[in-house]
Amino acid sequence: MNPRIQISALLLALSIFLLFFTGRESDRFRVKPEALSQWATGDTSAIPVDEVARFLISETPGILLIDVREEAAFREMCLPGAIHIPLGKLSSQGYRQLLDDRNGRRIFYSNGDDLSTAALTIAAGLGYRHCYRMEGGLNGWYEKIMNATFSGERLSARENALLTTRFEARRLFTHYNSLPDSLKAGIFAARQLEREKLDGGCE
Repeated sequence: MNPRIQISALLLALSIFLLFFTGRESDRFRVKPEALSQWATGDTSAIPVDEVARFLISETPGILLIDVREEAAFREMCLPGAIHIPLGKLSSQGYRQLLDDRNGRRIFYSNGDDLSTAALTIAAGLGYRHCYRMEGGLNGWYEKIMNATFSGERLSARENALLTTRFEARRLFTHYNSLPDSLKAGIFAARQLEREKLDGGCE
């Protein structure tokens, strides 16, 4: 069976389940399950790996990466600056403010596309906007970023820019995941503080 059809069927079943079995009325799905399934598997909901890499390198404001895998997998390896929200807890009240922030973009990712697409369906069904998924997940990240190589004699300006971004993203990913957990959270906070000082000028 076509993988897209399989994902759509899985999401439709998940949507119907959540429609009837979420707790309070405010947590119920606000969109029809069929529409959610169709939208979540569409191209408009997916952000390419290279664009996520560019967000990381340029430290684009308002981007929040959300890892929806199990905690052990997240602890072992994750995208720089990502937070962890397991798929089963996305509908929890504790994450409502974080996921309902309309001033930025929330990008879900997992190993492949299945869990992140399910997470996107849950988030959209609960009324959260500006939510996306990283196309291909970490498998796609490894294929395009970690295994990026140059072959040939000449590079166009566009190809050079793409490879430069990929190599920088690879270096950042490797460095970030070599840090102890206690230092990971501080690395981006320190960069943000430095950027704010530069934006504010001299005191």
